[in-house]
Amino acid sequence: MPEEAAALKSLVQELKDTIHQQSELILRLQEALEASQRECQELQEKADAEKWTLLSSHSERISQLEAQNRNLRCEQDQCAATVQRLRQELDASGATVLSLSRQLRGEQQAHAHHGAFSLESVKGSAKWLRFYTGFDEYPRLAAFLDFLLERKGQEGSPGSSPHSALSPDNQLFLVLVRLRLGLLLQDLAFRFHISESTASRYWLSWMEFMEQRLRQIPVACSQRYVDAHKPQRLIQHHGISLIALDCAELFFEAQGQTRGTDVHQGPRAHYSVHGYALAAPSGFLTFGAGTGEELPVLPPFLQAGPVELTTQQEMAKRQVLSFRSLTDKAFSFRILRAVHPQNMEGQVSRAWIISCYLACLLHEPMGLA
Repeated sequence: MPEEAAALKSLVQELKDTIHQQSELILRLQEALEASQRECQELQEKADAEKWTLLSSHSERISQLEAQNRNLRCEQDQCAATVQRLRQELDASGATVLSLSRQLRGEQQAHAHHGAFSLESVKGSAKWLRFYTGFDEYPRLAAFLDFLLERKGQEGSPGSSPHSALSPDNQLFLVLVRLRLGLLLQDLAFRFHISESTASRYWLSWMEFMEQRLRQIPVACSQRYVDAHKPQRLIQHHGISLIALDCAELFFEAQGQTRGTDVHQGPRAHYSVHGYALAAPSGFLTFGAGTGEELPVLPPFLQAGPVELTTQQEMAKRQVLSFRSLTDKAFSFRILRAVHPQNMEGQVSRAWIISCYLACLLHEPMGLA
């Protein structure tokens, strides 16, 4: 410390000035701090205001979204209920449609059975059954159908399709009616309430199948009756001497070049094809039509020597005692009496074969009954 008063006074003055400056500095710092605190307070208030604004806005948006979600859930529940109801109505409608379809199908079938020409409409009458089929009673016709379909699973067997317009017995009935009466396919299609193409398919398939099955029936004939029949001709087939016995003439329209023996001139020129029986030394015979140059598929019974039959074949065996009577009975199937187009030669030849076998089946022994 200075001892002099002037120095001491000067020092005190300097201290006062320093204190004053520091006081002013502190005051300014306090003012700056207060200003900073106020600014900070304002920013805090502004941040709080913005926070509450955002929270309020978000809360409102969240409330809206929750409300929309509730509405969507409600609509979804309503849609699910509607879908369930519609499904139930659809199931009920489907069941109704199915029931009505079955009812309609039943009515159509009943109407078809009532209005269409069918075996059911004649099988109760021996007179009409004989007129349309040649069979005098329905059990014999049913047994014949069972014989034909005995090997139903074999290739080419008709009547086995579940989608056929006619049952197997009515398909056979259609074929027998055409054989018996010689009706046109258009007529049969109209009578049976089917298309002409369907009638044609039944006719061709059953005729081929019937020929195959009927050739398995042994038909015997005495050599005395074979020798007595005229005209006849000898045919050699695989070392077997077969005798072709001409029994009938089948007539066809002559169209250009024909394959018949004679062409008869007139307003409608026609030619004939021979229907014949083919006898073997074994004492059995089969049937065919044509010139004999192309022989049919021969049954196993046509051999050069004796043939031993099985028990079943022996029971099915038929015997011909008169070829004239056989021809008359075969021509009770009127399809053989007409003059047919040339393109039906194969069908009519097959009809002759089948008619001969049917004559043997329906009249036993052939020639006496």
